[in-house]
Amino acid sequence: MESNESFKSEDNYTVIKEGIIQELKRCMQELKDDFKTYIEKNYNGYDKIYKEIRALKELIESSSIFKKERIALFVDSQNLYYSARMGYAAKVNYEKLLRLITENRNLVKAYAYIVQPPDGDVKPFATSLERIGYIVKTKDVRTRANGSAKANWDMGIALDILGILDRVDTIVLASGDGDFVPLVDFIKAKNRRVEIFAFAENTAYDLKERADRFQPLGENVILT
Repeated sequence: MESNESFKSEDNYTVIKEGIIQELKRCMQELKDDFKTYIEKNYNGYDKIYKEIRALKELIESSSIFKKERIALFVDSQNLYYSARMGYAAKVNYEKLLRLITENRNLVKAYAYIVQPPDGDVKPFATSLERIGYIVKTKDVRTRANGSAKANWDMGIALDILGILDRVDTIVLASGDGDFVPLVDFIKAKNRRVEIFAFAENTAYDLKERADRFQPLGENVILT
């Protein structure tokens, strides 16, 4: 009698155990199905949000508000040389000048214009500028029949500016030469900004007034 009851107890335990296992499996399957349904129902929503965020990012990056200003630099080395020599009895540090002008803007190109004197060699100077990142152009001094000499880059600078005007937002001219006033007016008429970086004492008044920005140079660009 006791033996039969024992068998019945074991059978009941087995049935209960199997029932619990089956119930756990059913619950796990329901959870799995519910989770799968949740992912499927919300996937399109998440994908839409992702696409909207990506589109917003692209809009911000292409916006002129966040777009870096594109500049081109044109350095009248002869003008800066005489200005620095007269004011400071020193030379210009062109690497500091480049950093000062560029700041956090996008520098498209930087030109430096040099005059080759009859009794000197500007090649070492030109090489040093090229290493910094300038595109260097040199011109020989022309001697007239009357013995006077002429050498300036006014026309060459103007032509190079015209050639790059459509690719930049701002033209930066490192020179105090008043002969550039008509060029400044022309650039502004083309809806481009013009900045003048030069030594104040040797910069033409009209050049300061016509430019969108005039930045006086001083000891911050002097070679020590």
